[in-house]
Parts: sequence; structure tokens; C-alpha cells
Amino acid sequence: MALGFLRQRYAHLGGYGYDPLMMLSVALYGCMQGLRVGRELQEACLYDDRYRFLAGGLTPDDRTFDRFLERHGLDLDELLNEVLRFARKFGMGRGCEVVADGCKVPCSASWWKYMEDAEATPSDPDARLMNSHGRKMVGYNALVATDTADGLIVGVEVVNDQNDFHVLPALVEAMYSQLGEDPAAIVADKGFDCQEAIQYLEERGIDSVIASKSTCYDCFSEDEDGNWCCPAGKALIVLGSSYKGRNQRYERYGPEGGCRGCPLRSQCPFFRKRLHLPEGSDLGTKLRNYRRVHSATYSGAMLRRRRGETPFAFLRRHDRFERFRGRSLRKARAELRLWAVSYNLRKILRAFKSLQKGLLRAFRRQIQPMASMLAAIMQSFAFDMCRLAAPQLKTEISLTH
Repeated sequence: MALGFLRQRYAHLGGYGYDPLMMLSVALYGCMQGLRVGRELQEACLYDDRYRFLAGGLTPDDRTFDRFLERHGLDLDELLNEVLRFARKFGMGRGCEVVADGCKVPCSASWWKYMEDAEATPSDPDARLMNSHGRKMVGYNALVATDTADGLIVGVEVVNDQNDFHVLPALVEAMYSQLGEDPAAIVADKGFDCQEAIQYLEERGIDSVIASKSTCYDCFSEDEDGNWCCPAGKALIVLGSSYKGRNQRYERYGPEGGCRGCPLRSQCPFFRKRLHLPEGSDLGTKLRNYRRVHSATYSGAMLRRRRGETPFAFLRRHDRFERFRGRSLRKARAELRLWAVSYNLRKILRAFKSLQKGLLRAFRRQIQPMASMLAAIMQSFAFDMCRLAAPQLKTEISLTH
């Protein structure tokens, strides 16, 4: 891959003491083994033959590794883009349908200070107190976008917002800088079901396939004028507004004329219910998202969204990425991007191995009948040659005696 941009950062500093590509190879291999701290990488280069081979026999110290990762933290987006560009040559990493998911990852700061004093300044000022499956922790929200076709990571981002409602635009912006383009569709679970996020995706031309929290959207229909109506045919209009949530004004939608005297109220799922949407938002955005979820075009999308959990399984179980080691949002983003590059390289390597095994099996299936036929021909040919040579051999034996 073209990684000359790593060397260009050292041009104005008078060269580099260690080759940045060598440092990158050691750091990437360390991510696969759970070594992400400069001191751990230094000890590995001293005592582990695998790291000594990658380092060319050199032994950079811990500060060299830390400075390298801090210096090239901004280049990891371009590095991830280069890996995905390399994968596209072989039909991988297209990013047509992408699964978005998030995971709470602790940082290196202790949460006891938060428990003692909520206004205390922790050792990592960018981290926030979060609730992960009923357990309190201080850390970040790691967001990953995975391609549903081959499982490659096409976008990563780290935020300090616990809720997934408002983080989807940040992940899309990171995906655009790392993938190089916007995906065709984004699949997500109910945690990302937000009016602003769905409308943002629609404005960018991305199909949102996000599981809806409400089940009453199926009863709405669109008339010839483009108005959304209830099962009784009444248009949904704004009945009022109020403040809700983050001091944001919400509009309350309901059927025109109300539900009193409606003959379908006994079987209408929207009876005595209202839709609350942010002021100025499009009512049809969420309804169109609900239609896409249950359409034939995206059939099975809710099952394919489980593939977004695979990177986090590797993150926690295989690579021992239990917490962020750097103490800032910038360093946490650099750590997750570096791990995403190593994850994609392993995915590409596994794809090559499986392709090689498949070609070998196909070759064996094709060559085995030919080999059996060739063996039979050679056996009959050898038998005929021996039968023709038998009288001559008998004559030579008699003359010798």
C-alpha cells in the first residue's frame, strides 16, 4: 500500500530515527496481541523474536512508541482509507449496506472520584460517567460501522456521549473521511432511533434502516397530496407544542378533528395516542424509515444488524481491548482507529486464505478424475511394454547362460 504520507511528516524535522513503517508494523501486531502501551511494546522488542523480526533487530524505547502514536494519530483516517482502498481491488469493503453499533469502553481513569464528588476533575477530563448494562463506569462510547457483505470496518469514531440518539451524524462524518464516500444504507438498532438522525441521513441521500421503537407506524398511509393519514383517513396535523428533553420544543401530531366518534377506534392502534417530533422536522421521515425496515428491498436487515457485534467480540475477547490507555478523546480515537486497521488486515488475510483453500479444493476435484485416468493409461502402457519386452529378455537370459 502507498504509505508514503507517514514519512512526509518527518521531512521538516530533519529525517526520522526509526522507519515509521517499521514502527507501524510493530504497533499493528501489538494490537493483535493486546499490547498497546509503549512500555509493553518496548519489552516485546527486547525479548520477543516476533517483534524483533518486525523491528529489524532495533529496540525503540517506550517514549518513542508513544510519540509515534501521538504524532500519527491524525493520519490513521488516511491509513484506514488506504486499507479499504486496497480491499476494494478484490471486491471487499464496498460499504453498500453498513451496520452501525456502539459499545461503552472504560478509560484509564478511576470512577471513584465521581462517586465521591460529582464535580471532581478526573485524570481524564474528556471521559464521562456512563452506565453500561447496569454498571457504572468512566469512559467513552466507541462507535463502529461494519460492512454487512464481508465484515470489514468502514468507519470508527469515539464520543463521550452515552446515548446513541445523537451520535449517528458523527459516525457518518468519520465514515466519509475513512471510507471516502457515503454508504447506500445504514442499519441500526432501536438505540439510534432518533428523528434528527434519520432526517440527517435522508438529507445526505442515505437510506436509514433503523428499528423503530413505536409499533403504530404501520397503520399510517400517504394520500395523493403527500399527507400522512390515520386508518380513518384523517390527516395528521400539529395539535400543539411543548418543551421536552434537552429544552427543545416538540410538536404534537394527531388526527384532524380528533378520535371522538371514530368508527375504527376499537381496532385502531393509534387511538388516543400522539406523535411528538422536534419542531420543524418532517413527519414522513420516520414513517419512510419504518417502511424501509419492513420492505422487500431490505429483507433480513434486522438479522444482518447482528454482524455489527462481531468487531466488539474481537475487541473484548480476542484482542483484550478492555480499556483505553490514552487519557484524552484524541488518543482514544487514535487507539480505536489503529485497532480497526489491524482488524481489517486480519479480515483480508482470512479472505485470501479461504479463497486459496477454495481454489485448491476445486482444483483437486477437477484433477482427481484426470489423475485416475492418467494412472490407468500409464499402467496399461507399462503392462504392454513389459509384454513386448518379455521375449527379448528371455533370449538374452538364455544367451547369458
